[in-house]
Amino acid sequence: MNLRRGQLLKMGYLALLVLLLHACVSQKENKNLTWYQHQVIEQLVPETDSSYRVQIGIMAATFWLDNQDGQLAKKLNLLQQSYTQRNKVDVAVQQGTNKIIRVTKSE
Repeated sequence: MNLRRGQLLKMGYLALLVLLLHACVSQKENKNLTWYQHQVIEQLVPETDSSYRVQIGIMAATFWLDNQDGQLAKKLNLLQQSYTQRNKVDVAVQQGTNKIIRVTKSE
């Protein structure tokens, strides 16, 4: 019985450690991002084959979307839907670069 209890205790500590590490990694990643939530895309202009200039809402700033991470088609599809159909999206922009990192549908 003590052997089983010891194993359960070790598994509990391991699960707690994994959750703690996951929380720390997620927070570090999000520190470099600025989120624009529930926004409608006002301008979507192709610059090159794999780079687009994006205006989010009525902000004067210009943001950039490129294909460095291989997710251009997915992000571009969501941005185009927001631009043409006025669907709201959440956009994560890397601080200091104005590079669009993530695009998701608003809930």
